[in-house]
Amino acid sequence: MDYDLNFKVHTEPLPKGKIYEIGSIEENANVVIRTSENEQLLYLDGACEGNSPLFLGITKSRGSQNKKLPVQANDFLGGLQIYARATEGSSIGYCPEETPLVAGIQFKVSNIETASIPTEMLLALSDEQGLSVKLIVDKDGNLRTTGSLSTGKLTITDEEVSAGTVVTYVKVIFNNKNYALPLHLINF
Repeated sequence: MDYDLNFKVHTEPLPKGKIYEIGSIEENANVVIRTSENEQLLYLDGACEGNSPLFLGITKSRGSQNKKLPVQANDFLGGLQIYARATEGSSIGYCPEETPLVAGIQFKVSNIETASIPTEMLLALSDEQGLSVKLIVDKDGNLRTTGSLSTGKLTITDEEVSAGTVVTYVKVIFNNKNYALPLHLINF
């Protein structure tokens, strides 16, 4: 199915019905699911009429459970964090020495200029130097990456190369051959 890249996502509010809560205004709660098998530990199964999707929701507020306040520019809203066991141990969940954070997809508030809350998506991955953001999709849909962009046979790098002239070039790889792509200065 082809989608317009800027199609609007329609959302519905949480339905009025039974809601099961873990934790309260006074007490925090954590859920840990343990297993010794390679299986789907959390599985959502939905059946509904039409084109209604299933969502896993995260709501972020400032303040406290007693007084929830609006988010502000540059607040991290939530995401998915991935940990990997680095040493033998018995910790449950996150333990920096035993199970360091190795990857994550996070969502953050961009600068708030209107009534809407513009967001960014950040993809963090670990390498030999540790965990760092490698890819950002900003509120306007711009894609920023620390590495090269590759699509099939074409790779565009941000590596500047010399071709013996005053023009600036960047390295482009097409069909495993290196090319110099000229960058021309735009004067307005």
